[in-house]
Amino acid sequence: MKLEVGMYVRNKDGIIDKVILNYNGKCASPNCNCKHVSCEKDYYDEENIIKAGHNIIDLIEVGDYVNGCKVIKVNLELPLKYVKCINDNSFKESEIKTILTKEQFENNCYKIGE
Repeated sequence: MKLEVGMYVRNKDGIIDKVILNYNGKCASPNCNCKHVSCEKDYYDEENIIKAGHNIIDLIEVGDYVNGCKVIKVNLELPLKYVKCINDNSFKESEIKTILTKEQFENNCYKIGE
């Protein structure tokens, strides 16, 4: 996958971030063999990136939360890309304000009985 400045990435932990530096696939540390991607919030191993795209909506999956609502359908077909939520709300990309991925939700839930 070819990553470019300005693209959004989603890693296997469900973290979504935006690439900010020209990417050459090399780590600055001479003791590291990993390929890193420098983003706004952190840097990530290239092998952990599962999705990338120029549009944030391309990274959303069923089970994620958009604007506080659980996503039940993702339509990525043009002319109108949108996500549909469990409460029957639909959001175009320009209407998306927040995303909580299903992985982040699961990792931060308090589970009764554990």
